[in-house]
Amino acid sequence: MKTKILLLMILLLLITGCTLRKQSEPTPPPQNGDRLPEPGLKTRETVFYLPDQDWRVLVPVRIHIPWEEGIARATVGYLTEGNLPAQAMDTGLIPLLPAGTEVLGLAIRDGLARIDLSSSFLDYNPEDERMVINGLVYTLTEFPTITDVEILVEGEKAEFPGMTTTGVFGREFGVNLEVAEGLDDFSQTDRITLYFLLPAGENVFYVPVTRVIPEPEDRVFTVIEELLKGPAFSNILMTSLSAGVTLESTRVQGGKVTVHFSGDLTSGGGGQLAADRIRHQLALTLTEITGITEVEVLVDGQQPTFPPGVQFPETFTRPKLWNLIDSTQ
Repeated sequence: MKTKILLLMILLLLITGCTLRKQSEPTPPPQNGDRLPEPGLKTRETVFYLPDQDWRVLVPVRIHIPWEEGIARATVGYLTEGNLPAQAMDTGLIPLLPAGTEVLGLAIRDGLARIDLSSSFLDYNPEDERMVINGLVYTLTEFPTITDVEILVEGEKAEFPGMTTTGVFGREFGVNLEVAEGLDDFSQTDRITLYFLLPAGENVFYVPVTRVIPEPEDRVFTVIEELLKGPAFSNILMTSLSAGVTLESTRVQGGKVTVHFSGDLTSGGGGQLAADRIRHQLALTLTEITGITEVEVLVDGQQPTFPPGVQFPETFTRPKLWNLIDSTQ
């Protein structure tokens, strides 16, 4: 309970901007660039933010849904209990919106999506309110024409007691909010986006986490340091990075960042899957920083060492097919 109260206090500060400076990075930006379907295709790859079974984190997943006019409205329909695609249910994720929720209207103008939902929308568990609102907002703001969302219920402005603001919502809330360990001075703080792993059967999902930290002098170095600390949600999320690795330095040249580690990046084990998870976790986290598009990793001044046959490129960019759970074309 104390943790929840603290998080709500941080949210209030983040939204009002009374003591926290305005964030300099999106939290996080749209994941797919909202690509329109190529000519002739009948489906569209769409990013949904869905909760895990215990409502602990929101997970962005890519699902191909039938293309239709009014695709944003259709996307919200898929978030509803009873309509979520089976592929998502099979992974252990659950619907975001209560059964019976209907989209009565959705108008988009100048970046604002004004969505009118039926009264069944309010049947969610009050303890999950922040995740419901964030999941809906983040899903809709994946569309390039939407930057903010106003939620109506039966044509009337809705009030959300668990939120620190009403009316228009954007990504300023962050997602899966954490507060850096030991942070007690909120006069000079910032927010960063880190990616951790959520086990899903034999696979994993990459989950963005917004962490409130002291304002950093070196943003890139600090982001990696925080990533190495692992997730605060350690009871559900994990990291692919070994506890035996230490960050020595970073160098940014143009859009490329070179990360110098020492120690054992993989704890002496792991095959291609482990190498891919390290690469994806680093790439997703570092390319959240404005201007960074390419990553190079060195360990003790050399390319990382993996078992024979394991590929780990000298440089790499943000992965394209992460969290894809439906490959139907």
